[in-house]
Amino acid sequence: MNPPVNNLIHSNLLHACSSATMPRRTSQVFESVYLINTAQIFRESIRVILLHPTHFHSISIFLFSPLPISLFVSRFLIAHFPQMPSLTIKTTYHFLGHPLSKILSKTIIHLIICFPSSITFSLVGRAATIQAVSDNYNGINIDRRRLLMKSGVAWIKLLHTSFWEFIIVVSLFGALVVSLATVPKMLLAAGICSNMLGFLCALGILGIPFCVVFAHLMVVGNLARVLSVVESECYGLESFLTANKLTEGRRQTALALTLLSNTSLRLVEFLFEFRMCTDISIWEGPILVSMYSSVLVFDTVMNAVFYYACKP
Repeated sequence: MNPPVNNLIHSNLLHACSSATMPRRTSQVFESVYLINTAQIFRESIRVILLHPTHFHSISIFLFSPLPISLFVSRFLIAHFPQMPSLTIKTTYHFLGHPLSKILSKTIIHLIICFPSSITFSLVGRAATIQAVSDNYNGINIDRRRLLMKSGVAWIKLLHTSFWEFIIVVSLFGALVVSLATVPKMLLAAGICSNMLGFLCALGILGIPFCVVFAHLMVVGNLARVLSVVESECYGLESFLTANKLTEGRRQTALALTLLSNTSLRLVEFLFEFRMCTDISIWEGPILVSMYSSVLVFDTVMNAVFYYACKP
């Protein structure tokens, strides 16, 4: 065969292959932004992670792992040093004038130990994961240096959004506590029922709306963090308002995704506590940390995919 003819055939084959592959890649991105149910978003999240396993694995190890390490360290200290909750109770009693419950004192210890890593490495890890999913859908080559630079810029916005989420959660719990403290006294003063019966009635009446609002807040908060990274001028309270609009008609799917990720995280924590009670081995710690970090990465990817599914 003559060389010119051979070159012509070779160029035609390359053109045919490129024209055959380009629509397939475009259709994958097109289908990913019109997902309907939880199972489709779950499968799409796995596909996105498998497209760039090295980058997501690096994010899991170097950015997300400090948070589970802090969490497991706090649980280890509470389990092996039971005097720490008692010391917390005495300290709060000195400042507040009344002792806290043991569960609340343990929660305070967890917050103190996990707070530094949760506002630094965890937020940067979420920003890097969301940015990687965004680059994948926008056809941008994922580069580690670019991810770190973008994550550093988005960290401030994520911190601002997390601050507003903290304010809203504290306000929600504060409203519940005030209601549980005042409603039974009002019922007792009116002679309707006793103080304990009034407390149980108030808890039963207010508990269901509180759980519904708190679950909705978790869903909106997850999407608000994605908006803080993807949208340049949307963060803080504005991201919550925008996320609330985006989840209209898709709240069941978002709630299912949130329950799936939170259940997976609680299972890893339960496994750690179980192994800690049965004399955990040294090599099991890194495995549990890796499992927890991987769940955090997958949860963030699902939230980012869900954002593109809701995006008009």
